[in-house]
Amino acid sequence: MSIDYRLDHIALLVRDLDETARFLTEVLQIREVPDPMGGTHIRWFEFGNSQRFHIQAGDISRTHVEKRTHFALSAPDFEAVLAHLRSVGATFSDMQGNPGAVNTRPDGMRAVFLQDPNGYWFEINDFK
Repeated sequence: MSIDYRLDHIALLVRDLDETARFLTEVLQIREVPDPMGGTHIRWFEFGNSQRFHIQAGDISRTHVEKRTHFALSAPDFEAVLAHLRSVGATFSDMQGNPGAVNTRPDGMRAVFLQDPNGYWFEINDFK
């Protein structure tokens, strides 16, 4: 027997709600949606087919962050993403950390990595 799960949401603890929300909406262009509970201390974001996550402010000083632990998003128009990141001056790199470089896996998938204001890593790729 197996249990059929689906991802409901992911929660991230951040230093500053407004600063992180600006990064998510302006740099990554992820849409903010109303808090389903009606509060203001948690901010919700949604992309794709109702895939959601939320951020809430707190002490992240004990949060261990490294590139291998990241939030990965696939974009149907990877070139448009790169153009947008460049136009807003967002710093991105390949997996090795080469500024402005695009990572290409042996299977041909391309990806870039960038950090939000809290140090969390985001991968944007063209996985099909």
